[in-house]
Amino acid sequence: MRHFLNQMYAARGERGNPMGVISSIAGTLNFNLAAHYKISGAVCGFVSACASSSHALGYAMDEIRLGRQRRMLVVGAEDMSAESVVSFSSLRALSNNPDPDTASRPFDSRRDGFVGTGGAVALVVEDADLARERGAHVYAELIGWGQASDGHSVAVSHPEGAGLREAMGRALADARVNTVDVDYVNAHATSTPAGDRSEALALHAVFTSSGAKPRVSSTKALTGHGLSLAGAMEAAFCALAIDEGFVPGAAISRSPIRFPPAWICRAPRSMKPRA
Repeated sequence: MRHFLNQMYAARGERGNPMGVISSIAGTLNFNLAAHYKISGAVCGFVSACASSSHALGYAMDEIRLGRQRRMLVVGAEDMSAESVVSFSSLRALSNNPDPDTASRPFDSRRDGFVGTGGAVALVVEDADLARERGAHVYAELIGWGQASDGHSVAVSHPEGAGLREAMGRALADARVNTVDVDYVNAHATSTPAGDRSEALALHAVFTSSGAKPRVSSTKALTGHGLSLAGAMEAAFCALAIDEGFVPGAAISRSPIRFPPAWICRAPRSMKPRA
């Protein structure tokens, strides 16, 4: 976007790349994918920071449950650049740790900020009957999601994790699942002191206080924080974990740690996760 704006300013608006707007506005990813693959179904995008691809996943679930679509392609992508990551330095949200093996350490007492990452993940979400008809390998079944805001700040979560608690509660209610039935939670935890604390308190309030003891880890310890990519990327990790029968660990401990939209998935009813 910066490149096209600089061209426009240099020419005082008299000339510029005719595709500059299409290439830089929010939604350019879904516009280009729809045109390239000749998609004629629902096409939309979400601009909600780290929750963007999680919102897309929830929207896809609802479209299928309501019978409006039978298959949705959910794409999360982040083109990591100085503009998208270094700007967090002024918030003191980035890690100062020079060791790439330990710089991103969610829930660790020595955490000092997140490490940015980029990339893309595509998830095929479809009606169960349609998946069976085409003989698809089903990795997991999405059964519920929830979202909430705490109205606290544009920069940090509520110190007691109020919005996080509400999002998890709504996801559990939508999925009709009790807390004691949850085996694993993939936490958003980005490795920031304030954010991880809020999430730990929210997890304690939702699960531990009700007698549940799910395993908890943040795969950002291994990947860094993908910003708008995070939700789709971590949904993919959970689907692979269910299918292959493992619990994602953390880079430091090499083992799971106990203790923004939330979604719940389980092994498909026709299959069980491999031991």
